[in-house]
Amino acid sequence: MPRNKVNYAKLLEGVQKVIKRGDYPKFLRMVNRIKNDYSFRNNLLVYVQNPNATIVKGFCEWNKLGRGVKKDPRTIFIYIPIRYKKRKTIEGQQDISGKEKKQRKNDGTIEEIEGITYKRVAVYDIGDTYVKKGNKRIPILDDRIDSNTTENLYETLLEISPASVIIKEINGIAKGYFSKSENSIVLNAALSQDDKTAVLIHELCHCLYDNFEYAIERNKSEIFVESVSFLVADYFNFDTSICSFGYIVNWSKNDIKQFMQLSNKIKETADEFIELIKNSKYKQEEISA
Repeated sequence: MPRNKVNYAKLLEGVQKVIKRGDYPKFLRMVNRIKNDYSFRNNLLVYVQNPNATIVKGFCEWNKLGRGVKKDPRTIFIYIPIRYKKRKTIEGQQDISGKEKKQRKNDGTIEEIEGITYKRVAVYDIGDTYVKKGNKRIPILDDRIDSNTTENLYETLLEISPASVIIKEINGIAKGYFSKSENSIVLNAALSQDDKTAVLIHELCHCLYDNFEYAIERNKSEIFVESVSFLVADYFNFDTSICSFGYIVNWSKNDIKQFMQLSNKIKETADEFIELIKNSKYKQEEISA
């Protein structure tokens, strides 16, 4: 079996272990704190190999920051995409009229093939690095917006919502829902302020970013939306316990590959949602504690 196939199988196995252990929320928190532009899959690889990783970079990147890698570090492997071009000779390839479609040499038609392959590279957590002699300690900037209350964040979400937000009593256990036909988000009046904020993030994600056919892709939709909601709520540093991932365990048993297909979409959407909130007309100080 090709090496990359073996590695992908190991990755899927590692993801299943993370999910079955109930570590998915812990992994999502790591995605927020790790401060890199890795793909969701590479962040999964980092977590599987070192769940306690915080800031991860390659050897050369650490050197640029004035840090060296310690002796016998805990090496973490990720995969980076590399574009390639190669020339392939096709004997006597001609079109119907006998005219050659591509450049032809004595040994046949030459075709250029482009593609992407993946290379395994080593990266290291900041805990396995040290400040080089003569270099100043360079702080890793953290632009997280902390808040002791979600009230201001809630007001910001109301401002950016393209759908009307309605507060009313809802029968049953539903905390809220988004109605596409009515272009409205309904929140249960019985919820606390923090829970209203968390549910509003969830329903706004349905409204702004969820392009799944809910009737036939409900699981995909909820995995995607709940994961994005968790990342956004965690970024703004408030309680994410209202987010529930119980159904992921059962769904992922048979559909782990489908789950992986959602991976980059989850991270990219969370980043976009966070930037939308930060760049709203409300100043950051109004969200900060």
